Amino acid sequence: MKYFLTAAIVILTVSFSFAQTNPEDKLGAWYNLGGNHRISEKISITTYTEVWLYEVNNNFNFFLLKTGVNYRINPKLTASIFYDYSDFDGNINASTPHNFENRISEQIVYKHKLNKLPLDHRFRLEHRFRRKLSSKTSRARLRYRLGTKFKLNKTLFIRLHNELLLTPKLSNTPENRFYTALGIKTSKFNNIQIGYLNRNTSGGSNLHRLQLGFFFKTDFRKKTN
Repeated sequence: MKYFLTAAIVILTVSFSFAQTNPEDKLGAWYNLGGNHRISEKISITTYTEVWLYEVNNNFNFFLLKTGVNYRINPKLTASIFYDYSDFDGNINASTPHNFENRISEQIVYKHKLNKLPLDHRFRLEHRFRRKLSSKTSRARLRYRLGTKFKLNKTLFIRLHNELLLTPKLSNTPENRFYTALGIKTSKFNNIQIGYLNRNTSGGSNLHRLQLGFFFKTDFRKKTN
């Protein structure tokens, strides 16, 4: 518990130090609910929901629903395909028309250890189909994330990752997302993560966000006696 309180205090202190500079730097939040559902030794289903707010408990920014199928090629390598639907409000102050997006993504995750440090590499290609009022656009986006997770004890762990996102058709400058969190295992297959995310957009915004997520796993494989 003392690790949890210390991490929460540090995160809040850092976040509030950036708040109120301008509307884009207010203390915002990202809330996540993610599930992984095993249906065989090789195949699992992902379900995921994400909500962004410009402020901790107010001012809608973004909503995402995701589902997909994962195929475990071997213990280190997993391939996936996803479908996403999202609703995006790009203005913190004014009521403007939202962007609605359908997205299809292909993904590869590779895990290994560097000495004793576990590393995971996530490569994702997104095909994005956006609609705003009567206009429609399509774009591709490339994403690469490098992450690690290490245990503090049987209950607590630290999660770190950094991700680059590039939309060649829109900008030659990648977006960068840095994330660090304290994880708390609530059971063998479930955990809560409370963390801090720094998002540097390709348009030059530097956003500071609290992040709170609940992640769970289920297993629908037939049990053998």
